[in-house]
Amino acid sequence: MPEEMNDYSGPFRPDLTFDCFSKEFLLKLMKTWQYAWLHMSGAWYEAVKSRWGDDAANACELEAWVKVGERVNPRFAKIANIELKTVLDSLKALQLPLDNTTDDLFRAQAEIISPNHVIWTIPRCKTLDIFEKSMPERIKPMCEVLEPAVIAKYLINPKVKLKALKLPPRKSKDEIACQWEITLEE
Repeated sequence: MPEEMNDYSGPFRPDLTFDCFSKEFLLKLMKTWQYAWLHMSGAWYEAVKSRWGDDAANACELEAWVKVGERVNPRFAKIANIELKTVLDSLKALQLPLDNTTDDLFRAQAEIISPNHVIWTIPRCKTLDIFEKSMPERIKPMCEVLEPAVIAKYLINPKVKLKALKLPPRKSKDEIACQWEITLEE
């Protein structure tokens, strides 16, 4: 097997596959994909808003993200061999999409009360930071309507229930972004 590439500064490779790259390069590439994924969502939202207004943009955004959660996220559980029997299983699946809680984007903290009862906190949310700075009108539709519906789909298991304990708007940037109670309905 040829040596793994740490970048793509060499010649064009018509036979290129992702396994040609080093783990370090793939991690950089994944972070760029995350950036692109969220910027595509924002650009799409702005395009709908400019043509049909806030209500249409919010409704279309909610529908699109819910469909992604329904259609794509079960694949993460499948490829990772996650059985989805507990809340913790669903949280494992939530760590895998591009807009995940694994890295710096929306890093979460989990207070595990039991495998089926978790208090899940997002101390800092980059999206909320942007909205507070330049688009405060997006906070309520995003945080009170879209996020609960999308997170519920991203948790995959319909028996896993989500309850908001703290949502924006917040009084100070020192406050947490949001907090959720996640339980399994028997």
